[in-house]
Amino acid sequence: MSISLRRIGILGILFIHTCIAFPVHASEVPENLSGWLETHCASCHDSTLPEGGLDVKSLSWDLDDASTFEQWVKLLDRVTRSEMPPSSEPQPTAEARLGFIESLQKPLIEKNLLSNTTHGRTSIRRLNRREYERTVQSLLDISTPLQQFLPEEQPVNGFDTVSDGLRFSPLHMERFVEAASEALQAAMRFTAPPKTIDKRFHFIEQEGVLKNVEDEHPVVALTDNAAVLFTNASYISKVHGLDIESAGVYTIRVRCWAHQSPDRPVIARLQAGNYGLGTDRYLGMFDALPDQPQEFDLNVRLGKGDYLYPAPDDLTLDPENKGVWNVGGKEYKGAGLAIEWIEVKGPNEPQWPPASVRRVFGDVPIVPRERSVWKNHEHVSFEPKSDNPTSDAESLINDFAMRAFRRPLKPGDAQPFLQIAKQSLESGASFEDSVRLSIRAILCSPKFLILDEQPGRLDAFALASRLSYFLTSTMPDDELMKSAASGELLDDEVLRQQTERLLRDPRSDDFISSFVGQWLDLNRINATNPDTKLYPEFDDSLKHSMIGETHAFFREVLDNDLSVSNFIDSHFTMLNRRLAEHYGIPNVQGQGFQKVSLDGDSIRGGLMTQASILKVTANGTVTSPVLRGAWVMSRLLNQPPPPPPPNVGAIEPDTRGATTIREQLALHSNDPTCSACHANFDPAGFALENFDVIGGWRTRYRSQDKGDAPDYKLHGRYIWEYKLGQPIDASAELPSGESFASVREFKKLLAKERITVAKAVTEKLLIYATGSRIELADRLAVDEILKRSESREMGLRTIIHEVVQSDLFRSK
Repeated sequence: MSISLRRIGILGILFIHTCIAFPVHASEVPENLSGWLETHCASCHDSTLPEGGLDVKSLSWDLDDASTFEQWVKLLDRVTRSEMPPSSEPQPTAEARLGFIESLQKPLIEKNLLSNTTHGRTSIRRLNRREYERTVQSLLDISTPLQQFLPEEQPVNGFDTVSDGLRFSPLHMERFVEAASEALQAAMRFTAPPKTIDKRFHFIEQEGVLKNVEDEHPVVALTDNAAVLFTNASYISKVHGLDIESAGVYTIRVRCWAHQSPDRPVIARLQAGNYGLGTDRYLGMFDALPDQPQEFDLNVRLGKGDYLYPAPDDLTLDPENKGVWNVGGKEYKGAGLAIEWIEVKGPNEPQWPPASVRRVFGDVPIVPRERSVWKNHEHVSFEPKSDNPTSDAESLINDFAMRAFRRPLKPGDAQPFLQIAKQSLESGASFEDSVRLSIRAILCSPKFLILDEQPGRLDAFALASRLSYFLTSTMPDDELMKSAASGELLDDEVLRQQTERLLRDPRSDDFISSFVGQWLDLNRINATNPDTKLYPEFDDSLKHSMIGETHAFFREVLDNDLSVSNFIDSHFTMLNRRLAEHYGIPNVQGQGFQKVSLDGDSIRGGLMTQASILKVTANGTVTSPVLRGAWVMSRLLNQPPPPPPPNVGAIEPDTRGATTIREQLALHSNDPTCSACHANFDPAGFALENFDVIGGWRTRYRSQDKGDAPDYKLHGRYIWEYKLGQPIDASAELPSGESFASVREFKKLLAKERITVAKAVTEKLLIYATGSRIELADRLAVDEILKRSESREMGLRTIIHEVVQSDLFRSK
């Protein structure tokens, strides 16, 4: 019998070799390993002095124990990187070190591969709350938010897709039932057609505006046909008379312009709130041009009870450096947002009952009731009409289960759900309610919640699901399922075509927002609020622009298959006017993101100098080289620093300007053990010290006490909130001995780590896509992906294609 070497792959060859070369179940640490550890490690790592918590003399050789296995892998890595023994101790010869590495690596990889062959790399993995929401929305053709009903996931290795963090509990099951019930309530809409809104709200007549105008000290002004907002207070600009009774997608159109702002546009931001839910969310923003009435429209989902309010952002003060609160809206000469009207139309339903009903009831006739009934807190005017309820229920449930389980049904798969419907019908329940019970049970069943992956090579349907959840965060679409049903998806070229199709699909925006949000910590953008006195220029428009830049940048690199070295530094970035002004980059118009070329000596370019990254790596008051350095090492180089020792306190922010962060950190890490570790990641943080907590460039720290008054203006006025303190020092020395004086020089040094960055990105993509961390036995496969990507200069799109083609992706 002949076996294809391509089928075995490089790991398979290594597995065959190591099975012969070394026994994996030795009862004691092999003598050649224990002797090396005794000679080179025991002086620092024994029972009397277990530095780092490691006692090599008592280290077990039970490789079936996960923690023991990990200890040996960490030891292997430290010896490989020449971190053990430390440079202060006598060093083994290069030959002795290599012999130890090979002798230890072989049994570890053998054990790793043996476990993967038996159980697979990825343990049982269920849909996370994000995937559950998107999958149910796809199944039922609804847009109802569902994540709010489900417990938050605990990310492992940085991602919410990793199986080790996706647990089941009684609470999970309760919440899945609740979410499924909410989804079916939204999908099975048998009410009368919803009350539609098609109304124009003239702002000069708005209740909040008129009440404010009548105040003793109004902060709005009226023109002949518009109300001028000089503040973003929602109680003034809330659209009164708008009653959203039915959730759905609405079209909103706004007619507005910049008032008393001859030299620059005014940002018009649209928000939605809900008193009952206590929520407030951003819908979009655009530039209102000076004295030129324009109409802007957008389609957004609004829920029952939502309200709307527009808000101006980034306004300049009047020529006398006064704000509207000082002089009142009637006399104020500063910039404002003039709104003539807001128009709301919707919900946009092309048919009724909606298409979501057909996702459940197929071709069963939907007919008007003779008279409406009150059910589930609403008037029901339609119902599904079946002449053969038992037969129709069986057909509908089988069809829905096959779609929900993302594969053909196996014998008995649908039987429990058919039995639910049958018993419900026999008890006298309606056809509609009986089907609803069964569908709800399907949406809470393990066959729906768990991805169906068996050890070994994935079958076509499992591969379709893995690919779809990787690149769209939802179930496979019809085309992908057809490719799986025919078996063509298992062909390399067909798989490549389907990967390319999904990368071009608008749904890949979900991949970008999810992967980038977790990889780069963008999901923590709201974790801190910048101090309003130290950073008065920060507003919601700037925050949303920060996130938009990073998403658009990743999209640009992906769409054009640019090298991942652009993540270190690039000759371009993606900007809108708000962010460009924050960066001091001229001639960028509009709030849509556009590719902007950077000067050769620009401080921007790459990920590290993007405002979103600089914000999530600061605490809102001061910056920390520790946080930023750890971010660079863990996110771009995949070399996360170890956790700090116990009882090590954090540095307290000094907003008085008495000391610099460098001085505070020197005191904080004066312990030799601490300083040795900090030396590995603090330099990368110091390189970014010229960037403040919201990503602005600075040459001096901001202070609330000591320092000089700024000699520049903010929004056309002099700055009184903060002072300029001590100068920034962005220099540092890397562990390699190389030094730098600025972020520009640091980027040039980091560019030498292009391969390391490409490897880090590849590993992050594999973790996210397969739901499993990178194990020792996976490292050669990662190297193979990079090797196959070299001809395209390790372009991001190429790497994703090679990830999908890899054995790691195509096997459990």
